[in-house]
Formats: sequence, C-alpha cells, structure tokens
Amino acid sequence: MKGKNKQGMAGLSEAGSSLFLMHMKNLLLIALLGLGNLYAQSDNDCYATREFLIAGSLTDYASALQQAQKVAKGAGLKLDLRGLRPVPKVGLSFDDTLCVNEWGEAPCYVARGRYDNGSYISIEYSDAYAGFRPGYYIVVAHSGEAGKTPAAVLSGVRRIVPSAYIKSSKVYMCCMH
Repeated sequence: MKGKNKQGMAGLSEAGSSLFLMHMKNLLLIALLGLGNLYAQSDNDCYATREFLIAGSLTDYASALQQAQKVAKGAGLKLDLRGLRPVPKVGLSFDDTLCVNEWGEAPCYVARGRYDNGSYISIEYSDAYAGFRPGYYIVVAHSGEAGKTPAAVLSGVRRIVPSAYIKSSKVYMCCMH
C-alpha cells in the first residue's frame, strides 16, 4: 500500500508540476505584455510643442527664398536651408539618397524643431505643422520651446518684417524608421 501511495503521489506530483509550469508560463506572458504596454510610447508622448518666429508665408519657393535672404541679411541671422529643396506637389525634401537611406523612400521632409532649434533663417513647408495653413513656404527665424523666443531676435526680425509673428505647433519627436 505504501508503494501505491508513493506512486500515486508521484503521478499527482507530475500532473501538478505540469499544471504549475503552464500557469507560470501564462503569468510570465501576461507580465511581459504588461511591461510592454508600460514602456510603450503613446502618440501624445511623441510630440513636443515648439514655438516658431515666422517672417513670411509665401506660396512659391522663389519668393520665400528672396524673403529668407532679405531677413537673414537685415537681422544678422545665418541662412540655413537645412539641405532642403523644393519638390513639386510635395513642398520640400531632403536629397533623395538621404531620404532612401534614412526612411526607405523619397521625397522626405522632417519639420524644423525636432532636433535643430535655434535662431537662424530657414524655409519650411507649412503642411508639416499642425495648425498652419497648408501649401505655404514659411520663412522661420527661430524655433524652440514655447515662450522662449529671444527678445533680441524677435525685435531684429520685426525691424525687417514688421508683420513677423510667433506661432506654436506640435512637432513629432519619436522614431521615424
């Protein structure tokens, strides 16, 4: 009888062990999924509010370039076109080789304010900025955190373009690959 009990206990122990392992695997899976959600970025985490000092909004690139050159010279700011070129039906794009190497397709455009804030003149495309009227080449004199446009830059740009204004938009900051 003692042998039967031991054998029965061993059988029960194996079945209990299997059941225990199955439950542990399920708990581990649930825990891993929960951690994934804990560390996943929500859409809101991927955007940062940036402030832009706008010195012109024009419908054609040639006019925007003239305005950018005039403001850069008059306000004493560097003109940095960021390697962008006009592309029909799209607005602006980086070099096709860069686009393909970085994002797998061309044309491509990354809004100013992602990693290149500061006071310098660039031409940007309004379609990439939430709250901006689409279809415009915008002459930007400064980008940065909201409420931190330097007063000297603002007054310097307004001496050249009295209608220059500050506008905020959210800029995508997460991985783009």
